[in-house]
Amino acid sequence: MAATAGVWKKKRDDLKDKRNALFETYSKDPQNFHLAREIKALDDEIADCTQHVEQERRAEQRAASPIAKLLKSSK
Repeated sequence: MAATAGVWKKKRDDLKDKRNALFETYSKDPQNFHLAREIKALDDEIADCTQHVEQERRAEQRAASPIAKLLKSSK
């Protein structure tokens, strides 16, 4: 699971870098709506990656919980 979360984090970081570069360009030319749409699309992808990372984190926490360990050892 941690490997999957790492992949999502890497993708999210790459998207953030791309988004920040576009935003820097957009801030110099705020009339460029094409850039605004690209930034919005990247924001959506970043949110999706963040959601996947959070799901992986919660799954890891459930797997590490004391009850889950007890259930596994009692089988």
